[in-house]
Amino acid sequence: MKSSSLPTECLREIFEYAYESDDLETLGSCLLVNRKWCEAVVPVMWRNPWALSWFNWREKSTRSITSTIYALLPHDIKTAFITNGISINPPTTKIPLFNYVRYIQVLEHRHIKGLIHGVFDFELYNSSNTNNMNHNLMIVERLLYNFFLIDSNIKYLEIPRFPLLRVATPEYCFSGLKEITCNADISPQIFKDLGKVCTNIGKLIINRAIVDNEGLAFLIRVQKRLQYLSMCDNVVGEADSIKIGNNLEKHENSLINIHFRGQIFFSPKILAKFSSLKLLNLELSAEKPITLHDSSNFPFLEFLEIIYDRFTPYKVFTNIIKKTKGTLRRIAMNVIEEPESEREAKDYVLAIANHCPKIEFVTIWYKEGINDALETMLQKCQKLEGIKLITVENVKAFPLLVLLANKSSQSLKMINLSSIGEFFHGNMGWEFSPLDLSKFFEMWKGRKLLNFYISDVRGNLTKECVKILHKYLNYDKVLNNWEEIQMLEDSEDIVNRWETCELWMTAEYRA
Repeated sequence: MKSSSLPTECLREIFEYAYESDDLETLGSCLLVNRKWCEAVVPVMWRNPWALSWFNWREKSTRSITSTIYALLPHDIKTAFITNGISINPPTTKIPLFNYVRYIQVLEHRHIKGLIHGVFDFELYNSSNTNNMNHNLMIVERLLYNFFLIDSNIKYLEIPRFPLLRVATPEYCFSGLKEITCNADISPQIFKDLGKVCTNIGKLIINRAIVDNEGLAFLIRVQKRLQYLSMCDNVVGEADSIKIGNNLEKHENSLINIHFRGQIFFSPKILAKFSSLKLLNLELSAEKPITLHDSSNFPFLEFLEIIYDRFTPYKVFTNIIKKTKGTLRRIAMNVIEEPESEREAKDYVLAIANHCPKIEFVTIWYKEGINDALETMLQKCQKLEGIKLITVENVKAFPLLVLLANKSSQSLKMINLSSIGEFFHGNMGWEFSPLDLSKFFEMWKGRKLLNFYISDVRGNLTKECVKILHKYLNYDKVLNNWEEIQMLEDSEDIVNRWETCELWMTAEYRA
């Protein structure tokens, strides 16, 4: 079958695949094949035109986008600009082939600002009269928001600080919204108005969550299928989001992904009730001693990601793991509270061995007395691909490396020996020699190429050790990669390999 005779639906699937693969060059060339192909490509490329050029208004591709959008502005909006004394630099007089704007699904405030930069005279920004400049900007921003919401199919929206429903925006414009980003410190009425016409939000990102906004609480309450919640603050202070927390309880059976940055913004007892949770991501402040509640029960949890939590006792994580139903695939921790005893460290490892048959990546606080439990875990967890071991003690690495080489499944391909002793206990960490490394890599031969990451606060990574590492990387081909890093997240390769970013990517990348 000739490509020109393919049904439009088939073409669209091909172009969708190219878009998801970030092959924008191929998509661009497909625009030029014929009109049928062009009509199939345009809706795909224009759902999020800002991502095509990263919306740097100085770039040629961005200027092309802004000029096209300008050409599609209705006459009444252009007239309103002129009436309010806002000068415009018309980038083009050509009439576009398509109404490209109708395909746009993503709208953030920075996109509006980028358009203003790219289309409107800089006098708008450089006016000596600050009040006049702010007034003009407000007019432009409101008119542009209104234009996009009426003419586009917006699914991902950043809520501005002014009431959208009071700029002649038809209510149907909000019916397709799936994701919103907002600040909790804006007018409650904005959220109340939105909640009257928008009940299908699946993902909610709340910035400046330090405010317990009653309007936002109402918006949360009326949603029918809320699944993703991210709350973060960027100011120092105590949050007590009682109204928001109480209204989130309504969604305890639907919320599957939760991310907190700064603190847990409502009672941890409420968080403990979210029994459908699949991902929990915590990046808590050291200044706010709020911990996960010991009653936390997440039976279907797949991803437990603790970027920073110095207050939740280690045994709470053990209990969370024990209550799962074999669903956990990733336990990634960075800075956490250490176990109180060797027994507590061993219980955690055995919990993974007995409750995590699907685990692919795991973080373990290592003590030399847990090797028998670790051996059990390695034998039971046959899908394990990566392991991160943390210590704050002086630990001889060789017995552990021998255990990993001899007892782990063939799927294991990443090892990270991490030490945070320099932060909390002085100059302590992993002890090893060039001979230790050489023996370990010889034992690893015949397995998958290894990604080996180590933090060396004790200075054991000598020139001789580096020579050994290079030897097994470049000549004997045991290593796929190695790095000296302070924390696993410092390695871009590991971030790309192990992050669950598909669950938290911004709309710009995912749309």
